[in-house]
Amino acid sequence: MKIVFLGSGTFALPVVDALDAAGYRPALVVSQPPRRRRRRGEAEPTPVHQRALEWGVPVHAPAKVNLPESLDVLRDRVADLFVVAEYGQILSQALLDIPRLGSINVHGSLLPRWRGATPVEAAILAGDTETGVAIQRVVRELDAGAVIATRAVAIGPADDTGSLRERLALMGGELAAEVVARFAAGEPLPGDEQDGSAVTVCRRLKTEDLWLDWSKSAAELERQVRAFRPRPLARTRLLREPPVDMKVVAAEVVEALDGEGAAEPGQVATADRDGICVGTGDGLLRLLEIVPAARKPMTAGAFANGARLSSADRFAAADDAPGEASRSSQRGGS
Repeated sequence: MKIVFLGSGTFALPVVDALDAAGYRPALVVSQPPRRRRRRGEAEPTPVHQRALEWGVPVHAPAKVNLPESLDVLRDRVADLFVVAEYGQILSQALLDIPRLGSINVHGSLLPRWRGATPVEAAILAGDTETGVAIQRVVRELDAGAVIATRAVAIGPADDTGSLRERLALMGGELAAEVVARFAAGEPLPGDEQDGSAVTVCRRLKTEDLWLDWSKSAAELERQVRAFRPRPLARTRLLREPPVDMKVVAAEVVEALDGEGAAEPGQVATADRDGICVGTGDGLLRLLEIVPAARKPMTAGAFANGARLSSADRFAAADDAPGEASRSSQRGGS
């Protein structure tokens, strides 16, 4: 089996490692071009690119993979199969037609649920109790190809996007290696067509998606905190003069507080060493760990003590959060 692997990020790295461990080291790695990770740093290769360099495997890192000169590079490899995982560019039909056996993709959900760019975040936000990985045929329509194999995993109450992506990537690598072995054995693998009536779609995150809307329930907001951890982290704004923007690292749902009355959405109910309890549309959310603007991570209790929070304090409602221009300026810290 002569394989070309198209992948870039940390989700793709365990996949290519699993292929290599199973005896299917790629003949060529295609990855996103090197980029600066820091404002003043040098351009760095993607994790998959770096792994290929360690192996001595040739790397093709075009800015636009579908250009004719890029397709010529891929055709020269005379590959049997393209394996795709978290590559980061849409693939043209001309590219997909190159390998003899077609192209397969490792996707981080149980298709047809959560087609799109953010399936792990979407599963947590929706309160799904199960997700998984799917190996699918790559077609021009996004994540719509026939599914060759799937493997499921439970979503635990403490799972965040970081922990869940790590588990799914390892699982996806194992499953991809098994599927490639079936191709190598000459097994026909057409896959099962997806049920169109069961399709759900997720999109790339926008900055406004990160801001906590206190009119939502505490359970929804707690899932939002986990869905955006470890990055870019959920956001909120304390309405003081001047306002204090902060990222929320950890939070928990509080069923009831002894001796305390109900708090309105966004209103501080209690603030002590255990954290900051805030009213929501349904229940209370206790902030446990935060990152105030221009400061290091700290416990919410330490912030509450220093800021002397009380029930007179409020966090911004959705329509009081910063505008898009203001939010864009904060992206560098996430």
